[in-house]
Amino acid sequence: MQPLSAIVFFAILFLAALIGTRILISLLTRRRVIDVPNERSSHDVPKPRGGGIAVVSVMLAGWIGWAGISGSLDATALVVAGLTLALAALSFVDDLKNLPARLRLVIQALCVAGGLWVTVPEGGFTGGLLPVWLELPVAGFAWLWFVNLFNFMDGIDGITGVETISIGGGILGLVLLGGTAAALQVPALAMVAAIAGFLVWNWQPSKIFIGDVASIPLGFLIGWMLLETAGASDGLAGWAAALLLPAYYLFDATFTLGKRLLRRENVFEAHRQHFYQQATQKGFSHAGACLAIAVLNTVLVLLALFAAPDSPLPALLGGYAAVVALCLLFRRGLAKPETAE
Repeated sequence: MQPLSAIVFFAILFLAALIGTRILISLLTRRRVIDVPNERSSHDVPKPRGGGIAVVSVMLAGWIGWAGISGSLDATALVVAGLTLALAALSFVDDLKNLPARLRLVIQALCVAGGLWVTVPEGGFTGGLLPVWLELPVAGFAWLWFVNLFNFMDGIDGITGVETISIGGGILGLVLLGGTAAALQVPALAMVAAIAGFLVWNWQPSKIFIGDVASIPLGFLIGWMLLETAGASDGLAGWAAALLLPAYYLFDATFTLGKRLLRRENVFEAHRQHFYQQATQKGFSHAGACLAIAVLNTVLVLLALFAAPDSPLPALLGGYAAVVALCLLFRRGLAKPETAE
């Protein structure tokens, strides 16, 4: 895609998502598709949820539409887009009716299996370092976990938009530098444009929530892009980039899940234990926490683009050290100003 075409493509999808989300705010409010806060919520005002309908619709229409017009539509794009749409439909039903966790997990696993079927590169994801019989289950489990952690991390205004734009922007940078498959350019650009239009309405104070209807399929689509990136180059460079771009989400979600498992808590039950949630309980605003994550993500993207190709292990160590530093800051919170006596 030429630069001018990319700018026009982005602008059209951004405006479509912006207008579509505004329409959804009114429609979902009238239909009473409302998220009512409880003791575990990070918000205290009921708001409509399901804004992700606009995100997924615009993203998939833009991606598949452009691929069809340009003649680049292939079986992989059709299968991944179809599975993304199927997960969006399932998740919207879950937004409305709270489907059993086991049913959702089984269908998500089937979608991941379908995605792997069309995604595995010729040399595998590890270039032969692991046998296929071990590599595929590990990749499938990692992809399934990413789908769910992306959903778990959607807990404050703006965070899903910031993370999606950061990872999508990193993918686009890697495409330009030849660090991942060129076929990821259009879906990544469509994803960034659609979520940016939604983010206008989801930034603090938000007017609408994204809902599982988009957080689950976004996790699925990003997981596919990261696996494609991991297998795009020989050695550790691809894996380093794939682990750096989502590093904050990976660390916060995995650490928190492990802690909850050790305490024998119900991991599918909503909670307020993630580091970004602790931050909002200790002085950070939603916008402040998201901006801090955005700064961290900028560092992670730069490491993935310019350090990982030549020094993958130092890049990973530096990136995750920065993630841990931000998590510790979130845990400590902002110092309260002293009051004069």
